[in-house]
Amino acid sequence: MIRNIRTAVKFFVYGMVAGLLFAPRSGDETRKELMNWVSSSVKGVTGDGNA
Repeated sequence: MIRNIRTAVKFFVYGMVAGLLFAPRSGDETRKELMNWVSSSVKGVTGDGNA
């Protein structure tokens, strides 16, 4: 079971890295988008955006 999860996470990370390498945006734009997505996800999980 854990072996299957590890394999899924590994291929997810591989896909994410490949997507970032071949993205049509510049590195600066990609980093900004990534940070916006991470901050909004963290706010959603912690409930800070629902106040």
